This record gives sequence, C-alpha cells and structure tokens, in this order.
Amino acid sequence: KLSKIWAQWVIWSTGIQYNVTGIENLEQENKYIFMSNHESALDILLGVACIPYRIVFLAKKELFKIPVFGWAMHAAGMIKIDRQNPERAIQSVDDAVEILVNSSFSTLIYPEGTRSVTGDLLPFKKGGFILAIRSKIPIVPVTIIGAGSVLPKGSFIINKGQIKVIISKPISTKNLEVNNKEELIESCRNTIMKNLSGTLKPEQADYELFSV
Repeated sequence: KLSKIWAQWVIWSTGIQYNVTGIENLEQENKYIFMSNHESALDILLGVACIPYRIVFLAKKELFKIPVFGWAMHAAGMIKIDRQNPERAIQSVDDAVEILVNSSFSTLIYPEGTRSVTGDLLPFKKGGFILAIRSKIPIVPVTIIGAGSVLPKGSFIINKGQIKVIISKPISTKNLEVNNKEELIESCRNTIMKNLSGTLKPEQADYELFSV
C-alpha cells in the first residue's frame, strides 16, 4: 500500500499526466503476471500506480545488498532472483513460483529486460513466461505509450506530454506447457505491438490464441 501511495504521489508531484484504459478486463479476485513494454524509468512508477493489485517485483539478488534500499525490498516482499549461477537461477524460479502460487500477490515484469531507446519493442526474454506457465497464472499485456517522450532514457528532465496505459485482456496459461513459451511470448508481444502502433483498440488486440 505504501509503495502504491508513494508512486501516485511522485507522479502527481511532478505534474505527469496519464490515463488508464482496460481495468475492466481484470477480475479483482484473480492474480496476474503483468507484462509491460519499457521505455522510461517512469514505467515502474506507472505500473505500481495504475495497476489495482498488490504488486511484488522480481529483482536481482545484488540489489538486496544495498543498505536501506535492500532492506526496503525485503520488507516489501520483493522476490530475489540469482542470475549468475545456473543452478541457483533455476532455484530462484522455483522459489518465485512457490511465492506467487501461495500468496495473493501479482507481479509486474518488463520482458524486454532493459529500456528501449528508440521506442521500438525489443525482443522478449523467456524467464517471465516460463514463470507464468509453471505457476498457471494468466499473463496481462500492459502497453505504456508516451513515457519515453516524457522522460527519455538517460535524461533527468521531465517533458510535458500525455501518457497512456492500456491494460489488455488476460492470456490464460492454464493448459500450457513450458515448450509453449514461444507461442505465449508471440501472443503477448503482438498485443503490445498493435497497441503501440495504434492499429487496434485495446479490446481488439490479438489474444485469441490463448485467451481466457
């Protein structure tokens, strides 16, 4: 709750304008794995502020060693991921699956892995989709439009502009196996790409392949 209040306050205090569409696509009693494009440092604030769920992030273990910041991550229930050792990385995914399945938390993942400088959608990494399949938690594509213009990568200056956040319909992972991950990635990525291009309205996005 504190992180959501903090994110909303930061956005309000900087005068950033945004609107959210598609919240009606979500069922309040469910939990989800939200997958968002990533152009700006604002994306994390926007995700926490706009998504009406208890969000926990996956973070690399090195961040937990930072004084105060690391303690706050522990207190907020962030999930520690070890990327250095392959065996420990597998164990990290196992731990994340157990935490998500046995809690009321949803999670928000940026599958590009880094911010896009050009605004073009980068290739998606597979880890979050494997996590979704193994946990059987639906994926929700989230499209953030305009954040890269308001606060570009590498800049500390906030420009005027309107940001739009589109929450698309959930994509079921209930009947999928890990070897279906590529199709799941493609379905999620296509939805976000079409929202970015503006060729379709949010409710028309292509989620038929695995739609709930």
